[in-house]
Amino acid sequence: MHKQPQSLSYLSPARPRVLAHRGFAHANGAVENTIEAFKAALALGATHIESDIQVTSDGVAVLFHDDDLLRVAALPQKVSQLTLEQLRAVDLGSGARIPTLAEALDQLPTARFNLDFKVLPAVAAAARVIKAASAQERILVASFSERRRRLAVHALRDNKLDSQSIASSAGSLRLLTLWLASKLSANWLLGLLTQDIVALQIPTNSAGLRFDSPAFISKIRATGCEIHYWTINDSDEMRRLIALGADGVVTDRTDIAVNTLLTAS
Repeated sequence: MHKQPQSLSYLSPARPRVLAHRGFAHANGAVENTIEAFKAALALGATHIESDIQVTSDGVAVLFHDDDLLRVAALPQKVSQLTLEQLRAVDLGSGARIPTLAEALDQLPTARFNLDFKVLPAVAAAARVIKAASAQERILVASFSERRRRLAVHALRDNKLDSQSIASSAGSLRLLTLWLASKLSANWLLGLLTQDIVALQIPTNSAGLRFDSPAFISKIRATGCEIHYWTINDSDEMRRLIALGADGVVTDRTDIAVNTLLTAS
């Protein structure tokens, strides 16, 4: 068993954790991954904001999920092909704009962000911004790519912080390895594989594998690593997962999650 650093303030709010998936876009006039959506989620009581990092052609880290603007703005251009000025001109609806990471950290100075590093250039671009804002302790590094996760954790270190002080969650390959180790009851391997992460942020199931069994949850939590499930929008499912031992949910419905998990707890 390993213990996460007691100084890791990212996990300081009491569990269960409500991670607002791209903010709260069900608010009137709010668009996902915008400052307005983030503020709406925090106003409802979200403990963390989940978002995604893309990078413009001129190297600016912005908070946006997709590679292109087709789904959100009916434009075929890729974020990586546009300058920040060109991206600023895109109206997402009701005048909403794609925010930079720097703007989000500045306008929400106490918010804790769960950031998915979508592309490799996001590592250097985001690390510069986060370190300039001295915001490492309110960031969790997430990525499906284990390589991007490791690079981002390394980039966020400075003379005062070691890798254990940077919160991060496991990539896809790490999750599969953890699942297999759990099946084999290789507790020593589970401990080893969770030493440099603080959370598994996972679906309940994928490709025929179940990640919400009581045995799997118990073994992961015994290492000191948290489990957050995504994307959970149903109140009964939220209650079921927390009752099984989950530490939080990533959700589009901050309102439902707060009322189900926090107000009633």
